[in-house]
Amino acid sequence: MELDIPDSFYREEIMQTKDYSITLDMLRTLPFRPFEIVEGDTGNVLHVTLLNNGDAMDLADCKLCITFASSNGFAMQDETSGIEKTGEPGAFDVALLPTAYGAGNVSADVQVYSGTDDATLITSTRFDFRCRKSLINGDIIHANEAYPPLVEATRIANEAAATALAAAERIDTDIGELNVQANWAETDGASDAYIKNKPAIPSAPGDVGAAPATHASQHGPGGSDQVTPIAHASRHASGGADPVSPASVGAAGLNSYGKVLAEQASARIRVITASCTLTLSDAGQLLQVVATDDVTISIPANGDVAFPVGTEIEICHWSNGKEVTIAPASGTSVSLRAIDYMFSISDIYGCAVLKKISTDIWLLSGALK
Repeated sequence: MELDIPDSFYREEIMQTKDYSITLDMLRTLPFRPFEIVEGDTGNVLHVTLLNNGDAMDLADCKLCITFASSNGFAMQDETSGIEKTGEPGAFDVALLPTAYGAGNVSADVQVYSGTDDATLITSTRFDFRCRKSLINGDIIHANEAYPPLVEATRIANEAAATALAAAERIDTDIGELNVQANWAETDGASDAYIKNKPAIPSAPGDVGAAPATHASQHGPGGSDQVTPIAHASRHASGGADPVSPASVGAAGLNSYGKVLAEQASARIRVITASCTLTLSDAGQLLQVVATDDVTISIPANGDVAFPVGTEIEICHWSNGKEVTIAPASGTSVSLRAIDYMFSISDIYGCAVLKKISTDIWLLSGALK
């Protein structure tokens, strides 16, 4: 049984291309007719013949590249992406790839690599061509019998205008007037100036506060539970409900001569009869030492008694005792500073001042021996 196979089955598929022939000489510039291609086209083929001072070059063992420069930057086509040598001396074909150039004026250099490891580079004379931007892209309006391009464009414009007009009309209706100032006194709920959910403002003094006006009236003049206001100052005066003495509010009390009361004087007196360790209540006092034996006044560490920095304590030898010695408390890191390391008061009525300089440093000065 024989099959009737048409002749077209044996024919190769024929691809339509645009072909351009270019002759280039490595040593001199040859004229050629300028040509133009369209951006995005994939069917452009260049048939290039390379000459060397008029003679066809031997490209058998050479590597060929073409470098393009256009508005979208630089790109390269080598023998694996568009360049194919032919059987003719010095000839090769180039399938122009759209990604290698962009719309506008395009310049191209043919590069020939030869020698060991293709280390020798020879660049031919440059040739130029133009690539125009295609009208076929994603932004075009597709025409049909019902809507030619201009009719379709007009329809889209009219729809946009109608939408804008409808939005403008809403400004005067649904949205309301623009730039309207809120008015607290406005009572018309339909007005744009009306303030919703505003609190009521009491009209009478008795209505202000947490208690209603009826409660306030009970304690006002003529009410069932009248309250007589009491002057604030009288509450804190002598005999008042909350009397305040000058000392309790931090003010100094004065006697009839205009002097500070003795009990409020800054240098209060504490009598010392035996050795002791200073306490916080000694700050600002005069320690009057009255003893017949030696007395030692110890200074505690700041961690035990935190005297404020700047604290002053006066110490006076007030009897015929042998000696009054001021010293850091045993086992502490307190440092006591004095002239020539003199820390004792030997003479009766001799006085010294102890002053805290920093955390655990004290200064002693006065009638010391």
